[in-house]
Amino acid sequence: MSERLSIIISKALKNDLDELKTRMNLDQSTLIRKLLAEATKGEKLNFAIKEYQNQKLSIGKAAEFAAVCLWEFIDELKKRSIFIEFPSDEIDKEIDNIQSGYYDEYI
Repeated sequence: MSERLSIIISKALKNDLDELKTRMNLDQSTLIRKLLAEATKGEKLNFAIKEYQNQKLSIGKAAEFAAVCLWEFIDELKKRSIFIEFPSDEIDKEIDNIQSGYYDEYI
């Protein structure tokens, strides 16, 4: 199900969008949906990492919130040189997930 969303943007941003849609050969709605989806995914990941660092989310819950598998989340933490705390109970859970085929879609 789709919903209509109306926003007001600056003229400079509108010009940037117009240039992008021309160069990418996309209609405006498609381009905006694509950019919004990518930005939302990135912001969810950034938020999840901050919550993990502030110990408000476990590593598993942070990965779940960011909508990435645990290993992708860990890779992102490594890229950002963020210390990884991995409690033994979560290690057991992840081993169970691997054995059950939970991550098969990501491989």
